[in-house]
Parts: sequence; C-alpha cells; structure tokens
Amino acid sequence: MKNEKTNHTIRTIVRNVFYASLTWILPLGLNIIATPVIVGGLGNHEYGIYALMMGFVSYSFTFSFGRAITKYTAEYGVSEDAEKMRDVVSASLYFCLAVGFAGSLAMVLLARWLIGSVFLIEPEFQDKAVLAVYLTAGIILLSMLSLVFSAVLQGIHRFDVYSKIFTANSFAFIIGNVILVYCGFGLLALLSWNLLLLVVFCVVYVVATRRLYPHFGFNFVVAPGIFRMVLRYSSAIVGYQLLGNILLLFERGWITQRLGPENLTYYVVPMSLGIVLHGIVSSLVLVLFPLASELNSDREKLLQIYLKATKIISMIVVFIVVSLAVQSKTFLGLWMGPAFAEYSSTLLMIHIVCFGFISIMSISWQLSEGLGKPWLNAAANAISTVIGISLMVLLIEPMGLVGIAIARLTAFATIFFSIFIVESRFFKRVQTGFWSSMLGNLAVATTAAAVIEYLISHTLAVHWASLSLSLLAGGIAYCFVLWLLDFVTPDEKILLRHALSR
Repeated sequence: MKNEKTNHTIRTIVRNVFYASLTWILPLGLNIIATPVIVGGLGNHEYGIYALMMGFVSYSFTFSFGRAITKYTAEYGVSEDAEKMRDVVSASLYFCLAVGFAGSLAMVLLARWLIGSVFLIEPEFQDKAVLAVYLTAGIILLSMLSLVFSAVLQGIHRFDVYSKIFTANSFAFIIGNVILVYCGFGLLALLSWNLLLLVVFCVVYVVATRRLYPHFGFNFVVAPGIFRMVLRYSSAIVGYQLLGNILLLFERGWITQRLGPENLTYYVVPMSLGIVLHGIVSSLVLVLFPLASELNSDREKLLQIYLKATKIISMIVVFIVVSLAVQSKTFLGLWMGPAFAEYSSTLLMIHIVCFGFISIMSISWQLSEGLGKPWLNAAANAISTVIGISLMVLLIEPMGLVGIAIARLTAFATIFFSIFIVESRFFKRVQTGFWSSMLGNLAVATTAAAVIEYLISHTLAVHWASLSLSLLAGGIAYCFVLWLLDFVTPDEKILLRHALSR
C-alpha cells in the first residue's frame, strides 16, 4: 500500500511538472519566430518603448497575493472548511484590488512626468508613450486579478487546466502581435490587444476554477484573523517583488535615459532569452510550492524531493547556459541578423549566466515560500537590489550596456549563496556533499559539450542546420559523460521512466 501511494505521488508530481512546463515550452518556439518580426515592424526605437512598458507589466505592482491562496489551498486541502477558504480568496482579492488600483492610478497620474523627465523620451514620441503608460496601467491591474484567479488551480494541483489556459493566452498574445505588426499597427495596438486578452482570460480562469473547486467564492466580510494571516504571509512576497521591480525598472529607465530606447532594444532582446529560461524553470518547479506546504511536517521526504529537483534543474540549466554562451553570436546572427549580433552577443552571454543563477536559485525560493518563510527571499532580494543599482550607476559610463549586464550578474551571483542559508534553516545542514559531487560531474560534462559545440560551429558554415547539429552533438556528449559518471541514480531513472511512459 505504501509503495502504491509513493508511485501515485511520483506520477502526480511528474504529471504536474509536465503540464506546468507546457506554459513556457510550447510558446517558446513561436516567440522566437515572432520577436524578429515585431522588432522589425516596430523598429528599434518603438520596440524599446514597448519593452519598457512590458517591463512595468512583468515586474511592477504584479504582487502575488495569489500565492497565499495557493499555499493555504494546498495546506488545508479541498475538504477543509469552505468558509475559511472563501475568506482566504476574498482577503487576497481585496488586497490585490487595493494595491492594483493604487499602483495603476499612480502610473496614470505620473505618466507624463515619467515619460518626459525620467525616461527622457524624445518630444515627438511622448504623446504615444503617455498613452502606452495608460494602457499599461490597465494591463497591470488585470494581470494581478488573473494571478489571483489562477492561484486556486495551482493549489489543488490542476496544473493541466492551468497550463492549457496559460498556453492558450500566450499563443493568442504572440500570434495577435505578429498579425497586428504585419498589418502595420504599432505600439498602442499591441498593448490594447494584451488588455483585451486579459479581460477574456480572467473570465476563463474564474469559470474553470468554479467548476473544479467547489469552495471557490467570495465573501464581502472576511474574518479579521484571515486578513492578518494573508497580510502577514503576503507582505514579505510583496516586499521582495517590490525590490525586484525597483531593480528592473531602474535598469530599463537608466538605459533609456542615458543611452536611448534603441539601446534598450539591444539589451532586452537577448535578456528575453534569459527570462524565458527562468520562466521554464519556474514552471517546472512550480509544483514544489504546494508540495512544500503539504510536506511541512515530513522534512526528510521534502529533502529528497528538493535534492532531486535541484539536480535535474541544474543539469538542464547548465547545458542551456553553456550552449547559448558558446553559440551566442551564431544564434543571434541567425535569429536577429548579423548587425544585431555585433551589438548583443556579449550581452547574451552575460544575461544567460545571470538567469542561470536565478533559475537554480528558484528552487530554494519556492521552498521558502511553501514553508511559510518568504522573508528569506525578501532579505536576499534587498541585497541584490542594493548591489545591482550601485554597480549600474558606476559601470554605465565606462562600459555601457555591458556594464549594466555585469551589474545585474554580480547582484544575483552574490545572493545565489542564499541557497545554503535555506538548506541550513530547513534541513539543519548545508548539503555540501551533494553540491560538490553534482558540480564536479556537471563541470566535466559541460567542458566536453562546450569543446564539441565550439569546434563544430567554427568548422561549418553559419546556418540553422549547422547550429542544430552543433547543439545536438554537444547534448549527446553532455548526456554521455553524465551517464559514464552515474550522475542519475537508480531511483531517478525510475522517475524518468515514469515521465517517459506518460
């Protein structure tokens, strides 16, 4: 009976990881095709403004009050007191609306000052940019509501439904943008399309959640204890997201102000690949958040899941980081054109290493939040923000865009070591043996892959086929070396077979 229950748990985890990964992996190929079309259609200057607005959407005011819903849904279980769960959902929604309205209103009131005095957009583009800020304010509010409505689906482990809705939204967003640009529409049309889609998919999330979770609903009056519980848990998440927002918006605003929107395009396009890597990994480890809440009292089992997740994620991330670093100029040249690659290939190498650190670190961050200690993440992000902004101010003059990228990399490389603080706090000791063994094996496999990819890419003519061959050969060498080193243990092979069988 115990083995049957364990196998069922493994299958559930694998299924949820698979569906969660689809939220990023499926749109990835379409986004790679769409980005050159959109950049070419808008031009570097207008795309720079668009990237600035999407930075607000991705990082400003989208505080995850929905995380409290996911945590307590997983912790209480679907059979718990329905009234209590409705109070949690309602409290989270009210906080979300309060912060969302305040943030969006602030953007609307400060729009012209931000565009003219902070970002120093040229006068002929300012009116369009101000309207873009107004649309972005509405997108931010609806994005926050979407996060709240989708949080219950994650808490009850219905990543299959969440994945389908999220992926449909991503496809509609990307395809719509391509069609609009192809038809000659610009920045404001793209933002309007995003706003419309959010309205539609907010409704879809609500309908899906009500069907799958009978306790879902809203109370006009919420118990004071629930308000305090949600606020206490959410405040640390809001804190570290606010710090992350400050870092990113300072970064993009600083580049726009000092170097112009065109240079922001050269910066954010390669950075988007790092964000995609982080997004894929975040979707893969998303299942750890509700699991950590459920397994709070069984730390030994949670440790085993944490170690396996860290090993698998590190194996994936390290190969992607090394491959993109080795192939940065070739890939950008084929994707965005040789001229673009000349400006951005070095930036791609720095960005992908930076987001590699962030991706591996996301496992311990999910663990901290799931175990009710998000303040650990807030403390780490505070250090990152101070280091990042300080170095960006110092390095932009002598090094330009490369200096900004190095500042970001230094900030996150420094707080990468917060992983060991999390391990010590939750598992009583740092997993020194695990890290030394894993990193040693990955270093050997990575060296073999990098050498093979470098030799092939510098021997054959630059083409998508030669790039694919190089990546394939490097991947085979990477996996073969790890196989020789017995990197994957017998029980992990069983987990892998379960994944393949599904």
